[in-house]
Amino acid sequence: MADRNSDERISTVFSLLSQRGELQVRLLPGLLGVSGATVRRDLALMEETGLIRRSYGKVTAARRGAELPVSLRVTQNTEAKRRIGALTSSLIPSRPLVVAMSGGSTVGFVARNLAGRSGLTVVTNGLDTATSLLTRRSVQVVVTGGNARSLSNDLVGSGTEKELRAYRFDYAIVGVDGISPEVGFTCHSTRGAEIDRVMLEQADHTIVVADSSKLGRVRQAKIADTASVDTVVTDSHASASMVAALRRIGVNTTMVVVPPPSKGRCLPLT
Repeated sequence: MADRNSDERISTVFSLLSQRGELQVRLLPGLLGVSGATVRRDLALMEETGLIRRSYGKVTAARRGAELPVSLRVTQNTEAKRRIGALTSSLIPSRPLVVAMSGGSTVGFVARNLAGRSGLTVVTNGLDTATSLLTRRSVQVVVTGGNARSLSNDLVGSGTEKELRAYRFDYAIVGVDGISPEVGFTCHSTRGAEIDRVMLEQADHTIVVADSSKLGRVRQAKIADTASVDTVVTDSHASASMVAALRRIGVNTTMVVVPPPSKGRCLPLT
C-alpha cells in the first residue's frame, strides 16, 4: 500500500475507531502501510488534540462518535464528495440567485464547482466555503457574523441566526453528519444544527449533501425532519433500502456513481 500523508492516516484511524471502538497499536503499521515510528507520531498528534486515548498497546476514541476536525474530514471519501459537488452544482440554475450554503467538507466541493458562476450571491457561515467560492472572484460572497467553531471552521450563534433570517434564499445547500428516515437530518453540534435549520427554513428549494457513510447514522443534534428537505445528493455506495425509504417519504434522492476503491487501497474493517 502506498504511503499516505498524515491527515489521511489520522482520518483512517479515526474512522476505524468509530467502527470498532478500539485498535491494537501493533496492527496499525500493516493497516496503514507505514513504519511503527510514523504510527507513533500520528498517535501522539491525535492524543495531543484530544481525539484518542492510549493505554497498554491499544488506542480508543476519546469519545465515541466524536466530531472529526474539518481539516481531516476533507480527506475522507474524497472521490464521492468531489462527484457529489459536481452534481449538486448542476442542480442550481444558471441565473441570478441567492443561495445559502453551510460549512463542511462536502459543501466545500459544491462551492468549488460554483466558484465560476456569475450572478450568484452566496450567504454562508462556513469560512472554508467562503474561501472556496472566492477563488474565481465571480460569486458575490456574504459571510455571516457569529462565533467561530474551530472543529468545523464555521460561524454560529444568535447573531448568525438573526442575519440569516434577514434573507429569503432561492436555494439552501447544507451538509449533515447523519441521515435517518425516522429521525431526520442530524449533526454533531447543537449550535451548528440551529444555523443549518434556519438556512433550510428560509429557502424555497432545499438540498442536503452527504456521502453514503452518513446514511443510517444519527448524531446528537437534530437539524430537520427528513420530509422537510426537497433533495438529498449522495453517492452510489448508499444502501438501496435507505434510499428507498427516503424516496417513500417524498425526498428526491439523487445518487452520483462512484467507482469502488482500488484493491491496493482497501482497508480491512474486521
